[in-house]
Amino acid sequence: MKTLILAGGKGTRLWPLSRELMPKQFIRMFDDYSLFQKTIQRALMFSKPNEIFIVTNEKYKFRILDDLRELG
Repeated sequence: MKTLILAGGKGTRLWPLSRELMPKQFIRMFDDYSLFQKTIQRALMFSKPNEIFIVTNEKYKFRILDDLRELG
């Protein structure tokens, strides 16, 4: 199954926790994983890694890559 993850917003509804440079998808709320990483982990239960597609803003590209590297 293909999975599409939308991770490009600023997360303004979680302000002041989220900011433009640290939107909600990259916040580590409950443990050592960001909300984005938790979403990837859930997606991997249903999809192969090459079937997961991420839509994000270009300014978050390197943060996305860092979070993915942390997951292995």
